[in-house]
Amino acid sequence: MLLLYTVVAGALSIVFAWLMTVRLFALARRTGQTPEWLLATAFGGFFCVGYPLMGMSRLPAMAETSEGSLLYALGATGMVVGIAALSRFPKVVFRPKARWATALCAATTIAGAVSALGLTIQAISAPTFEEMIARGLPWAIALVLSLGVPFLWNAIESLVYYRRMRRRRVLGLASPSATHAFLLWSIASWVSVLQVVLLVAVRLAGQPILSPGPMALIATCALVTWACWSLAFFMPDVYRRHVLGEHPTDATEQG
Repeated sequence: MLLLYTVVAGALSIVFAWLMTVRLFALARRTGQTPEWLLATAFGGFFCVGYPLMGMSRLPAMAETSEGSLLYALGATGMVVGIAALSRFPKVVFRPKARWATALCAATTIAGAVSALGLTIQAISAPTFEEMIARGLPWAIALVLSLGVPFLWNAIESLVYYRRMRRRRVLGLASPSATHAFLLWSIASWVSVLQVVLLVAVRLAGQPILSPGPMALIATCALVTWACWSLAFFMPDVYRRHVLGEHPTDATEQG
């Protein structure tokens, strides 16, 4: 039963990832705004390239093959692109003039790139799959932690901004849906932080990521985050009306 749930949840999370990424790129093309482009690029790097290709490279048929190494390298590159884009999002949206935000964004991107390079070298040079896992463990943990930084940053910033939006809403300066969107973004980011913690814990425990238990937890986190992100960016009118008590035209009138 656990294996069946893992397979179904994992498949759904991949489908949702692709759909969300496509919709975000379409939104970015319509608006031409930097935040939309950054999120679309980040999600594409993480969920359409990074996780899928790195996971495929670990399959038995791909282990210890040049094709598997290539998939791993491409997946690691996708992760770096995602880290760079997601790190820029809170800087652009919440801290555009803060020097420390610029430094944090650069440091996180560099850390992710170095970690990905180390992982790729191990994937190519290690003589056996088992040795690649052992040698690459420090690099893998460093990459995952680099991924966790922008998620944590987004989680904190969006939660702080949600509280500000609640005060504006009391004054009639913000709509319920606009305020709620920041809460959803914060929840999604915090759950993503939890996913990063789970990944690190599994790796440190020496357990395979692709085993049913860890994958079930990771897939569950992914489904929750995708649900929150989807509602935050593409909130349907029925959700506005029945959950937030907002008439669909209210958000348009209040921006």
